Amino acid sequence: MQRAAWLKQALAAGNEFHYLKQTPWKHNLRNAVALTVVLTAYVGVLALGAYFPTWLYVPVGALLLGSLLFGLFVLVIHECSHSMFVLLKDRERSKSLNHAIGRFAGDLLFTDYMQHWAREHTVHHLQPTEDVDRQDLLRFSGKALFIKYLQCLIPGAALKNNPSRQYGFSIRRTLIGLVFHGTIAAVAISLVHWHTGLVILFGWNVTSALTMTKVAQEHGSGLATEQDPYLRSRTYFYPSQKLTSPFNIHYHFEHHANFNVPWYRLPAYHAKVLELMPEPLYPYYLTRGSKEFVQQLSGQRDLPPAELEPLLRGGEDATA
Repeated sequence: MQRAAWLKQALAAGNEFHYLKQTPWKHNLRNAVALTVVLTAYVGVLALGAYFPTWLYVPVGALLLGSLLFGLFVLVIHECSHSMFVLLKDRERSKSLNHAIGRFAGDLLFTDYMQHWAREHTVHHLQPTEDVDRQDLLRFSGKALFIKYLQCLIPGAALKNNPSRQYGFSIRRTLIGLVFHGTIAAVAISLVHWHTGLVILFGWNVTSALTMTKVAQEHGSGLATEQDPYLRSRTYFYPSQKLTSPFNIHYHFEHHANFNVPWYRLPAYHAKVLELMPEPLYPYYLTRGSKEFVQQLSGQRDLPPAELEPLLRGGEDATA
């Protein structure tokens, strides 16, 4: 496969931001603080149920709680799958510890970590959006996606959309998740207000909707037909990205260019990629603003036209 010189340089540039280049104690402290903030905010959203009426608290609280749960997936489970939630000097011990944390978090979040993340996420990076990629079974766009959004108004829809269902029903995982979140709901209902239970229930539906939105933005609108795996991803910017795409997960072109870059280094890597990527390609690998964001969800974003092929394959500068 021919690959343009700029793309090869962009792939190599990620090594400058590799997790092995980070100071372990600073990296671990940063992630510990981030996790503490997310968990504290989760408790805070539930506590706010004592001060707001149901008609306002349920939709706003569900959005906030769903975004925080989504943040836990990105910060803990996703980073663990790349062995970079916790860094140790011994790489094998570091990998084992990350997988142990990922399994624990997965049990609490209804997720088959070892199958869907430790294994299938690697496949996802090597062959994104192809038939063998089981990570993106929830990929939808256009009418199908908007129907899924409407289904998220139904209580319990998140369990039906859970990607881990494809590996078979797990009584153990389901019971652990139900007991854990059921206990939180029971405590919140008794100490705060009954509508906190609705916020927890619909918060999971919001997480499900955000997951499908993420997949549609990252790899939708025909990117699966691109022959180069490194050109099958888009980075996307939109007004609410800080809330609904936490921990820089929207820098997805960069994440697929080098998946060893921790979340907090992705903005710097993005700036480097922009220096290398030819400007005519920006509209095709960057989603900027609400209009392009909606177009991507609708499956209507264009792929690079034929005249830009030399910028993708390198022309005379490409090597096989």
